[in-house]
Amino acid sequence: MRYSVDSIRKAEQLKEMKRQADVYDDPVEAFFDTLQLRPLPIQSERSDFAKIGRFGRIPLSVISQLGYPVDTRLKALMLPKFHGLHALLLQEQLDSITSNLYLYTLDRNYQPIDHLCLYEERDEDRAEDFGRQYMDYYVTSEYEVTILYIYESLRTHKTEAEQTRRFQLNADGFFEEVVIEVE
Repeated sequence: MRYSVDSIRKAEQLKEMKRQADVYDDPVEAFFDTLQLRPLPIQSERSDFAKIGRFGRIPLSVISQLGYPVDTRLKALMLPKFHGLHALLLQEQLDSITSNLYLYTLDRNYQPIDHLCLYEERDEDRAEDFGRQYMDYYVTSEYEVTILYIYESLRTHKTEAEQTRRFQLNADGFFEEVVIEVE
């Protein structure tokens, strides 16, 4: 029994020494270790994601691992672990101006578990008006996520909150919608 405890301890020490020396067996793990770690809470910066932190460009091998076509322009920012699982903010560049923001959970091997769209913006043509719909969000240190869906009229420049949804990240890495009590 003593032998196995010593072996485990030596393996953990070797792994830590490799990490400190920036030597990795897995290039995916090496990439994720280079990302900036952003503490929580986080609140919406609308489409100005640079105010949240420094997003790192995701390499092709990781893009395909996340389930995207390899020509997708993605950037990421690490968040604190939750129940031993990895969490990250993922910025998807749709065109030269428009980006969406997602909150992803990954298992210990950096495989995707679940994701939630935190921010997207789109034009909306309504019978009486033309405007845009966008999202504001807030993520607590316990991964409670509140998303507010907002419509802005381009004619009157008035904004209207249309819907609020709340999610909680569970210990398995999945986002569960929480009912919002109306008083």
